[in-house]
Amino acid sequence: MWERYSLSPMRELWTLEAQYRRWLQVEIVALSALEGLGKIPPGTTAAVRDKARLDVGRILEIERKVGHDLIAFLIAVEESVGEEGRWLHYGLTSSDVKDTALSLALREALGILLDKASALAHTLWELATRHKETPMIGRTHGQYAQPITFGLKLLAWYDWLRRVRERLQQARDAISVGKLSGAVGTHAHFPPQAEERALTELGLAPCPVATQVIPRDRHAQAFWALASAASLVEAIALEVRHLARSEVQEVGEGRPEGSSAMPHKRNPILSERLCGLARVLRSSLAPAMENCALWHERDMSHSSVERVLLPQTFVLTDYMLAKARELLESLQIYPERMLGRLLAAKGLPFSEGLLLALVERGMSRREAHALVTQLSAQAAKENRALAEVAAGHPQVGKLLDPGELEAIFDLRKWLSGVEEAFRRVPPPG
Repeated sequence: MWERYSLSPMRELWTLEAQYRRWLQVEIVALSALEGLGKIPPGTTAAVRDKARLDVGRILEIERKVGHDLIAFLIAVEESVGEEGRWLHYGLTSSDVKDTALSLALREALGILLDKASALAHTLWELATRHKETPMIGRTHGQYAQPITFGLKLLAWYDWLRRVRERLQQARDAISVGKLSGAVGTHAHFPPQAEERALTELGLAPCPVATQVIPRDRHAQAFWALASAASLVEAIALEVRHLARSEVQEVGEGRPEGSSAMPHKRNPILSERLCGLARVLRSSLAPAMENCALWHERDMSHSSVERVLLPQTFVLTDYMLAKARELLESLQIYPERMLGRLLAAKGLPFSEGLLLALVERGMSRREAHALVTQLSAQAAKENRALAEVAAGHPQVGKLLDPGELEAIFDLRKWLSGVEEAFRRVPPPG
């Protein structure tokens, strides 16, 4: 079902045709390296490159008989090449070809994700700077907290994305290795010099130490980077869902879907879809970590996991990053409702300022906290402004004059630190 959420060019990376092309690419550079060292007859590489044909149907037909996909691939390619085909796979094991080809796919896939993340970063930064001074109420535990700006909320996501991008780049660096070192990594029949030549041609570094496979912690690092990207997208989508509720309506999806039964509905289905996909994507992390421990120099328990989860996880992450940008670019933002809700709170979000002012005038923190709690409860019960209720209390009146009390509820003072947050975070490069 992940095909429903697949986008080009990520989708095409995971087809059988693309896999076989990468396998052939690895086989050809291996031949080239061996030929360059005088290990196989001159002209072998050119002959294989010119004659080799990839017939997916034929490969699958052979695989049904032999039960081994790489052997089936080699038989089919050798059939198309002829005599020179006997040098294919010389000194190699299946995982030399598969793991090196997989590194090529993952490097390209992570490059696509980095491009998508970069585009999302520009969108977040543009929105954050546009709404840097758009006041709204902050919420903690689902309750009113203190004033913030919508731009600061967006900036937090932008900064989070900076760390996601770092993880994606680190994962790309970690997986940009190959191995052509034979059945247990000893270069018994494929010299290290040939490995270096071949991998250089592919733009990969040799894995410093390998068994039959490239160590799977490198692949797990990629899964973690993708899971962290999904968590960011979920955080954005979840906040849109909360702020789009009927009783809040501070934002709305640009293309909200209604209900088949209730035409008035404006459901945030894209945000809900992204939250659901994040659950699926993060579930890949535990199997990826379990893939790291294999028997001795290798078993095959990791293979089936990767066949399912690698295409699915990369395709979903690609989709989520693209749709997160779409969600934000089309987001309906209602600054007047944000400000209106802040004003309708009648000063309660400013309670800490009153608490600290009383402490500065000599009241113990414990006593000041208890008093402001009492005044806040009274203001909420009587639907009156906290400043008004506080002004009428003798203890407050004794310690704070009207001008000092009014200054506590000055919104500009509460938002003066937002500029510093923007100063600390560099714009997208």
